[in-house]
This record gives sequence, C-alpha cells and structure tokens, in this order.
Amino acid sequence: MSGHSLRLLLGAGAWIAVALLLAGTAIVFIFSASVARDRHEDLLVRLDRVLTGVSADGALLAISRRLADPRYDTPAGGLYWQVLDLASGEAERSRSLWDTGLEVPAPPAQSAPAFATVAGPAGQLLDALTQDVTLPGAGEPRQLRVTVAEDSAIRGRDIRSFTLDIGMALAALGVALLLAGWLTVHLGLRPLASLRGALEAVTAGRSGTLEGSYPKEVLPLVDEVNALLAGHERSIGFARARADDLAHGLKTPLAVLSATAARLRAAGDVANADVLDMLGDEMVQRVDYQLRLAQLRVRSGEHTLSASLDEALLRSVSVLRRTGRGEELFFTLDIDAKMTVDMDPHDLMELIGVLLENSAQWANSEVRISCRIDGGLAVFEVSDDGPGMTDAQIALLGERGKRLDETRSGTGFGIAIAREILNLNGGTLELGRAEAGGLGVKVRIPLVKGH
Repeated sequence: MSGHSLRLLLGAGAWIAVALLLAGTAIVFIFSASVARDRHEDLLVRLDRVLTGVSADGALLAISRRLADPRYDTPAGGLYWQVLDLASGEAERSRSLWDTGLEVPAPPAQSAPAFATVAGPAGQLLDALTQDVTLPGAGEPRQLRVTVAEDSAIRGRDIRSFTLDIGMALAALGVALLLAGWLTVHLGLRPLASLRGALEAVTAGRSGTLEGSYPKEVLPLVDEVNALLAGHERSIGFARARADDLAHGLKTPLAVLSATAARLRAAGDVANADVLDMLGDEMVQRVDYQLRLAQLRVRSGEHTLSASLDEALLRSVSVLRRTGRGEELFFTLDIDAKMTVDMDPHDLMELIGVLLENSAQWANSEVRISCRIDGGLAVFEVSDDGPGMTDAQIALLGERGKRLDETRSGTGFGIAIAREILNLNGGTLELGRAEAGGLGVKVRIPLVKGH
C-alpha cells in the first residue's frame, strides 16, 4: 500500500474511532439514564407497597408479605425498607438491615418522596427513597418517615456489563468499518494505480498515450492528458519538420556557394574562394548542430528511461571501425559489467557517437574506452593519444563553434552536443588530459534503479 493510501486509511480509521467513541459514550449515557429512571420507578413502587402495609392507626401490617423479594429477608441482601416514628424514635425495618438503621435526610417537602444516597449496613452505598407521612391515631397524629433503599452496586453492575458489551460490539463494528474502508480505498484507488502504470509507460517511451479502461470519474483526466500528449507530440513534430525544411532549404544556397567558390578558385581568386568555403562550412556546422539537438528527447524529472550502456559502446565502436578513419586506429575497451542507464537509447547513441568521433578525429593511433559502476552512476571514459592541450584549450572545449585546430575538418560542436545531452538526462561531463597525451573525457550517467 502506498504512503498516500496509508494516510487516507489512517485518517478514516481515526475518524471512525472518534465517531464510535462518541457514539459509545452517548449510548452508555442514555442507558445509564434509563437505568436511573427504572430504579426511581422501582423505588416508588416499593415505597407505595410499604405505605400500604401501614394501618390507619400506624400499626405495621404484612409489609414483608407485600414485599416478597427474598433479599429483604437476607442480611445485607441489597434491598431494604425502614419505617421510623419521628416522635418516639422507634423504627421497624426489614431483616436485611438486621439491627442497623438507615440515616436518611428529611425530605424537603411533606408527603413528597425524596431521593438520596446513604450508607448501608455493610458500608455500601444505597439509593434510598424517603417520604414523610402523617397518620391519624387514637390521640395525636403519628409522624412516620418511610424509606426504601437499594444497593447502588446492583444497577452499577448492569451498567458496567452493558458498557463492556457495547464496547466489544463497537470495537467489532470499528474493525468491520476499517476493513470496509480499506476495501473502499483499495478498490477506489485501483484505477489510479492503472493510470500510474500507463503514465510510466508514456514517460518510458513505451507508449504515446494513456491506454486502458478507466471509470467515468477518471476518464476526463485521461482525455485531458492524452490531448496534452498529442499536442506535445505535434509541437515536437512541427519543430523538427521546420528544422528539416530549413536544412533542405539551405542546401541549394550552400551548393551555390560551393560552386561559386570552385569557380573563383579555378579563376585564380583563391582568397575569395577560401572566404566562401569558410562561410559554407560554418553554415553546415550550425545547421548540423541544430538538427542533432532537435532530435534529442526533452525529459522531465519523472521520466524513467533505460538503455544498455555496454551494448551501445560495443555497437558504436563496431560502426566506427568500418569508417575510413576508424580503420587506421586501435580501439581498447574495458567494460566491468552490464549496466543499464537512465537515458533514451537514441540520446545515448548520439552521446557516445560524438565522443568517439571526436577522439577518433584527434587520435594518432589508439582510442581507449573504459566503463564501470560507481555507486548509483555509470562512469565511462574515452581518451586518445592525440596532441596534448593546455588548461586554457581544455576550458574552450564544448563552447559552441569553438575549434582548437581550424586546419582540420569537423563541426566543432561535438563536445557541446554531448553536454546538451547530459544536461537533459542528469549526467555530467569532465574534460582533462589523458595518460596517452590526448584528451580524456569522463562521463557520469545515473543508473536505472534496481540495476
């Protein structure tokens, strides 16, 4: 799972946890309130039963029989009742209280029951309901304080048990929702994974458009990207076509210049013929330079390309050996291993070609080529045994149109083209003196990840 998908799932999981926690808290609160209402109603019913057990003259009748729950007869059984004569202090109580009386506060209003929490016979907390009643007697009316009570732990156990049950249920629901969220993210992002693969195919040059079937929500994006790619290719094709047209359009004027120079030279005007030849050569060099740059592939930082460096070197040397100049030279190759670099194959062949052609042009008898891996980079060096150069001359190499020796033929743009190619592909080029005396060129190119 990608980092973005994991963050999305973690975010959903956090919101699910918060929602379930709030829901669980609300459910437990509602349940607790319902339990409290049931307890209050139960105490009211028990209080009425105790009151109906008191005769008109204040004598206690069959209260225990009216409250048939056995916990009233069990010491500290959890259910209790008490009738207190306020005048005499005498009290009648359930056997569950044994010989312990309940200390309850006076109700705030006559004949209205009041709820309170009091201490029980075993030190536990009791939920008590108390009401003061006045009963007429043979003499003065009797003031009685009637109390019924229940152990708070009875309802507390119900609440704790319910809280545990609802917690387990909500935890199971949370896991189910998290799995559902993961499935939703997985299925929802699957088209984007396919889209990413299609984009990688485009950046790697294996495809010119985004191909495949996508849901309707993604189709507008795919259509827009394909339109941009098509427009980009049309722009590149148009630019290359205009460059080719320009080159073909200049062929006739260049041919006229060459013919004019030949006629002048035949007529003895060597100076003007040389000027025309120089102008013609300069125009040919610049046209060739621009045409070769127009064929390079412009890349973004997301492009991932691949080309075999060792195969490109062997193929280029094999071709160069068949040329007139290549037949006169001895080529030495030292390649450590197979290596695949992050570069368009066409650009790599162009890079190696201009460097080998430059070395072959200046070498006396030998061109040396070595290739090795240095960390995440492929490093190859090209050197020759040509004439030596000063530091100032080496500094001029690669400047557009600068040639160290104007007496030799050539475009003078080989090193400049090599720098342009490496700048587009994240590589570097170093120039220096070779051990054999000529020019030494060291090139570093990023390797394809995983190679």
